Amino acid sequence: MKMKNFNLALLLAASLAFGACSNNEEIKVSEVTLGITLPALSEGTITLKSGTYTFTNISNGLETPVDYTGTQVTLPDGLYNVSFIGKADLTTAQTTEVNVQGIQQNVSVTGGAMNLAITLHIRNANEQGNFVIAEVFSGGTIHPTTNKAYNGDQYIRIYNNSNQTLYADSLILLESEFVTTRKQDYTPNIMGEAMTVQAIAMIPGNGKQHPIAPGAYITLCDNATDHSIENSNSLNLSTADFEWYTGSTNANYPDIDNPAVPNLDMIYNYTKTIWVLTKQGNRAYAIGRLPKGVTPQNYLKDYTYDCHYTLANGNPTKEFKYYKFPNSWIIDAVNMSPKNSYVWNVVDASLDMGFTYINAMNSTIENAGKAVVRKVAYKEDNRDVLQDTNNSTVDFTPSVRATLLPKH
Repeated sequence: MKMKNFNLALLLAASLAFGACSNNEEIKVSEVTLGITLPALSEGTITLKSGTYTFTNISNGLETPVDYTGTQVTLPDGLYNVSFIGKADLTTAQTTEVNVQGIQQNVSVTGGAMNLAITLHIRNANEQGNFVIAEVFSGGTIHPTTNKAYNGDQYIRIYNNSNQTLYADSLILLESEFVTTRKQDYTPNIMGEAMTVQAIAMIPGNGKQHPIAPGAYITLCDNATDHSIENSNSLNLSTADFEWYTGSTNANYPDIDNPAVPNLDMIYNYTKTIWVLTKQGNRAYAIGRLPKGVTPQNYLKDYTYDCHYTLANGNPTKEFKYYKFPNSWIIDAVNMSPKNSYVWNVVDASLDMGFTYINAMNSTIENAGKAVVRKVAYKEDNRDVLQDTNNSTVDFTPSVRATLLPKH
């Protein structure tokens, strides 16, 4: 009886609050006319069969789903992220069912009426599977004595998600130039063509030196040493598969090399000292390969572009020269952002439609020990098949203890 009365009181209070808001401040709404742009094909046709738009209000997180057959939806005015996930028939020599998805971010719904068209991409076209990013441990650890951030113990794990042996030779690790927590009006916006990168590190090899069995991991790390000797909060990375090494001899930021662990070939790195993954967790990471005929030297010569944007404080337009890595060369990508500071994705929706996070905030202290870990979708002959829908929001478990840290 007490619970009934309590719930009734809550309902009455909510009704009164809504009434007050309705009387004093009218909620503005707009009618959004929906449209779809199907993927461009070099041959064949594609026919949409099913799907759902999801409008996510950025300010309050409320989601409004709309079936693909809908042509209009009425929404409260505000800023929205809009996604579409569905299925389509792809007809070439024969008809096959494919998964399609698209996203449009920071859509301003206002003005009473507007049009919105979502461009769709085909995902998971490679049914044989490939390497995927399985874990990103960018949060690092805190030194127990100094209580400050400890450098050198970050890592990224890559997984052979196929049912056949793959070779890691020439696999490239990429870090985004742009951050997911701050959006500038970059011109030109080449995201549909390429990922803008600030670090490019390649696994060495002649093509057959580093076989990776189905269901096996490789670990790329900063410093391949036993960090737990100096820092009891850290871990032993002395048996990692590869380490990234910049060769920095800066007295304040010397890089440490373990000669027993192969170094990645650093094709390009923005820093003149050590390369540390962003501990705020606000960049994207990807893996890919240079195509046949493109050498690292050719790449550095031919794949730059000029970019500019106007600074928010009204200062003159700032010019930059960046490196771009074509989307067609990328095998897998993951957007990362602090949950409460997310603004936009920095790779194209065809590579990753969502984002994952190591924490709600971007505090180095709070992020320590945290990683994002890809989920297991199912088992096949005792081999884990990791989830890979090109949507990091659903593919990864966010903000979990790094799997290689000792269990306390």
